[in-house]
Amino acid sequence: MTRCASELAFPSRGLAWRAPDPISVALETERLTIRSYRLEDAPEVFRVIADSREHLLPWMPWASGHTSVEFTSKYLAEQMLARGSGPAFTGIGIGIFEKDGGAFVGGTGVHDARADTASCETGYWIRHDRVGRGYATEACGRVLSWALGDQDAGGLGLRRVRVYCSSGNLASARVPEKLGLTPEVRQRDDYYIEGIGPTDRLGWGVMANEWDTTRHSIIPGSA
Repeated sequence: MTRCASELAFPSRGLAWRAPDPISVALETERLTIRSYRLEDAPEVFRVIADSREHLLPWMPWASGHTSVEFTSKYLAEQMLARGSGPAFTGIGIGIFEKDGGAFVGGTGVHDARADTASCETGYWIRHDRVGRGYATEACGRVLSWALGDQDAGGLGLRRVRVYCSSGNLASARVPEKLGLTPEVRQRDDYYIEGIGPTDRLGWGVMANEWDTTRHSIIPGSA
């Protein structure tokens, strides 16, 4: 998102960032386990998406595609393979699970990883019956620490992370606001939402030197 036509037509290696190969994703917070998907997760992931479809739409249009366990299994397999994609890595989806009982509660990950600026986008979603508990903020903060952390400490070694959402998605916008990320983008009528129409695209960013990867929080006074 927010790339001009010349960047797309003439991509550059720039900083030549490369993902670790293979990527390890085994993260924890006080209440959550955030990890790579496994094929045996497919039935539960499908059930949760199906039960939450009305809650996820129209903001998460991908939810309409999960119409069978087979489709969800294929998606999970693709995310598992992304762990070993090396220089071809552009992103990976990972699952959010409650520590207490192991219930699957949503998804997150990194997307649109760019070698030229050593940056990526992140996003998040939480099932309909777990909203309002702060899970999205807790998970996003931990994923930021993973993305911006040093590769020799199990991180991705990125310099920058972006977050985007529609101005109509107030719940999603509250997450980067709570985390103290810097507001960077407001593109008018640039984000089309089915059933609603054009909305403003909102965007936030955080740099590695602004984020405490131990406390999973913004460094006071850095942004």
